[in-house]
Amino acid sequence: MGDMMAKRRAFLDIIKQKGALVLDGGLGSELERYGCDLQHKLWSAKVLMDQPDIIKKIHISYLAAGADIIQSSGYQATVAGFKGLGLGTEEAIELVKLSVRLAVQARNEFVEAKASGALTLRGIKLGEETADGVKYFSEGALPKPLVAASVGPYGAFLADGSEYRGYPDVQTEYLEVFHIPRLALFAEENPDILSFETIPSYDEAIAIARAMSDPYTSRGIPGWIAFSCKDEHHVSSGETIIKCAEMIDKVRPITGLGINCTKPEYVESLVKDIRTVTDKPIAVYPNLGESYDSETKTWYGDPGSFVDYVDAWRAAGANIIGGCCRTTPEIIGDIAKKIHK
Repeated sequence: MGDMMAKRRAFLDIIKQKGALVLDGGLGSELERYGCDLQHKLWSAKVLMDQPDIIKKIHISYLAAGADIIQSSGYQATVAGFKGLGLGTEEAIELVKLSVRLAVQARNEFVEAKASGALTLRGIKLGEETADGVKYFSEGALPKPLVAASVGPYGAFLADGSEYRGYPDVQTEYLEVFHIPRLALFAEENPDILSFETIPSYDEAIAIARAMSDPYTSRGIPGWIAFSCKDEHHVSSGETIIKCAEMIDKVRPITGLGINCTKPEYVESLVKDIRTVTDKPIAVYPNLGESYDSETKTWYGDPGSFVDYVDAWRAAGANIIGGCCRTTPEIIGDIAKKIHK
């Protein structure tokens, strides 16, 4: 049990020492840039089956840009989802775990490449030669970046956009049963963090808190719950972010909380609300600023200047800052320059 607590303390110590950490950005839009077809119920998880090397390359691109934390490709990866494609149970389990393994491999390759003085890795430019030697674009980032296992909500499994609405007819106990075995598989790969993302409701957060409270399931790995939010004060299903933060503040195994897959203009107010009830770390990684059509699976609207929000988010109390849908390594690089300067 002491070792389990040590993992969470170590994560909190890193945040305390660094002041602020840089999270990576969007995965799906980057996969599309590489020519992957995501018009599929499993979305980016389908690429785990077909083109895992592209996922690893995207992880490296975010590390090269200066990310302190990269998130795995497990958001929509479930045993049931892969079995629905005709895979056997063991093969499906291995694919779920592969999502974490690829991120860990990418991180380790990146650290080794920098230690050897390499300028490129898997075709990604890491830095440039200067009169004083190699200068890496990730200067100022953690020497050994962290890997967060991305754990999507029940709505991601349904693939019907309900992670932006909630599911009032689904009992909390059912959500807990949904999360426990998947959480256990991710934890077996020993990521540095468990990142529960795009959680639309207080009820699903309760289910996750219960699952994380079992030390044999979570293995003492620090975790945050990031909510999708409908406005400046409420999560997608309608409860206040303050109500959710008050609950999380009382659950020791949940190390932090956050906001993701939300309009960037809502974030500052949400962070301020959270800070009225908890001192736990806050991760913010909103969308670029466009709106998503779950029917056509396309984005529309005019994004603002995403990076201009960063100083306000930090001043409001955010500790970990990155991006969600449609954000790119270039944007994360600009955020890293602000935070690591």
